[in-house]
Amino acid sequence: MRQPVSPNSVVARTGGLVESQIDNEIVALNIESGVCYGLNSVGARVWQMLAAPIRVNDICRALIAEYEVDPDLCEHEVIELIMHLHAEKLVAVTDGP
Repeated sequence: MRQPVSPNSVVARTGGLVESQIDNEIVALNIESGVCYGLNSVGARVWQMLAAPIRVNDICRALIAEYEVDPDLCEHEVIELIMHLHAEKLVAVTDGP
C-alpha cells in the first residue's frame, strides 16, 4: 500500500542512486535494481530540494516562485511525482503535523 502524500507530508530522498546532471535534467541509476530514471528540469529541481527533508507545500511554494504555474496544478503535479518516487522507493514520506 502506498503512503498517502499530502501538502503537509515531509519528503526526503532515500539514497541508492547514482545521478548525473545533464543540462537542466537529471539522469539517475538505481544501483540495487538497475533501473534508470530521467527527470526533466522541473523534476530535477524537485529532486534537488529533496536532498534534505522538506514539506510538499514548501516544494510547491518554491516552484510557484520560480516558474509561472497555477498553484493547484503545481500541488497536483508535485504530489503525483512524489507518489511515483515513493512507489519506486526513491523517497521516504512521513506525515506532517
